[in-house]
Amino acid sequence: MTREDRLEFCKICHNRKNDFQKGLLCGITNKHAVFKTTCESFDEDFEEKAYLLLRDLDASGHHNASKSLNSTKNKENGALMFIIGVLILFISISYLSTSGFLLIPLGSILYGIRTYLKGVEQEKILDRKEEFENKKNQT
Repeated sequence: MTREDRLEFCKICHNRKNDFQKGLLCGITNKHAVFKTTCESFDEDFEEKAYLLLRDLDASGHHNASKSLNSTKNKENGALMFIIGVLILFISISYLSTSGFLLIPLGSILYGIRTYLKGVEQEKILDRKEEFENKKNQT
């Protein structure tokens, strides 16, 4: 097990201790975690776990994309905004002679792509968290 794998446990443990020089330490031993598969002292901090998940979901994607934390909703809304933008773009190219109106559909297309990609990133984060939970439950 690598240090990064151990840190996944330590980040959500009540016994964690932050040291500005050494990083995240075990509050019991005041050293870096050295367990092989499970830590005997692991005490899960559910509030910290929820906070970290919400923080990661919120920080994913472009900052101008949707503020929703629902990955499926973001993917659906992003695809919808993209399609609407493309339709408006084709209609405006076909029937309007002014190019200034093209900013609206292009903005919709760009927002749709950003929102869809945010949903994809959120899905990856949720998959990694689920994989960690499975790994934690197997040990």
